[in-house]
Amino acid sequence: MQDLWLGNANAWECDELGHLNVRYYLANAMQAIGTLADRLGLNEAFTRRATATLLVRHIHIRFHAEARPGAPLKIEGGVCHWDETSLDVLLIMRHVARDKICATFRITLDHIAPHTGRPFEWPKRVRGVLDGFAVQIPDEAQPRGVDLSPAPREDISLTKADSLNMDVAGMGRFSHADTDVFDRMLPELTLGKVSDSAVNFHRGFPRMWRAHQSGNPVRIGNALLECRIHVYRYANAGQGYVMRSGLKAANTKTRTLIHWLMDPITGAPLWTVEGIGCDMDLDARKLMPTEGEFLEELQDAVIDGLSI
Repeated sequence: MQDLWLGNANAWECDELGHLNVRYYLANAMQAIGTLADRLGLNEAFTRRATATLLVRHIHIRFHAEARPGAPLKIEGGVCHWDETSLDVLLIMRHVARDKICATFRITLDHIAPHTGRPFEWPKRVRGVLDGFAVQIPDEAQPRGVDLSPAPREDISLTKADSLNMDVAGMGRFSHADTDVFDRMLPELTLGKVSDSAVNFHRGFPRMWRAHQSGNPVRIGNALLECRIHVYRYANAGQGYVMRSGLKAANTKTRTLIHWLMDPITGAPLWTVEGIGCDMDLDARKLMPTEGEFLEELQDAVIDGLSI
């Protein structure tokens, strides 16, 4: 494992839960991938001069520990698998002072032509060094609540979301600040846009929704423990999106949430997210079990056959 990023949980990157927002976990992971690309010999992969770049297609993240404001962090990693035109990267974010795992990432990247998106083979210089970056996947990075094996579904659309009675949980647009040098949506927004809107999915978080309805200070948060993301297409600056959400499963400890982010004009999928979430007591800094009427509400809202 090589050290690929070193920084901290900046206060302005933390959210209403009092810890690093999920988008910045992924933003820092992308910085680590940039360092890895340099060391593989793809040192202009994320610049305007690039003749080849790396495009994220699949992401699996497990969140192991909170990162509170100011916490020193680092990311180490390497390559756990590669073929002719893609590679799977393993990254581990650690609390530096405590040497404790904060999060694990498994990210699949395609080697593509920047402006066409066409995958093509690794150059000889990269093939010659990839084995030197090989790492094994530790138990901490193995999936716990999601299954990584199913292929992405082929019927995602606004019409399908309507037929499944999925909630409209978010909508918005992409600005230039949301895109990279190739005018593609930044990968961290696959979590960022979901984080911006998940609170509106009241069927997925009925206890927290009641707390907001009360008008009193809200001391309950919705925490993400694990997620799986698939990118169908990258949006560009100026484009809009709509987020449709549904519950796949729920028990006393966690719930499995499905989010489809789609083009509101064509109805075509942009990316999808399967997340393992729960309620969090913001004073005790502990996860809250779900019982009684709240559990009944969750289980009544489950949609059979929902997936990404």
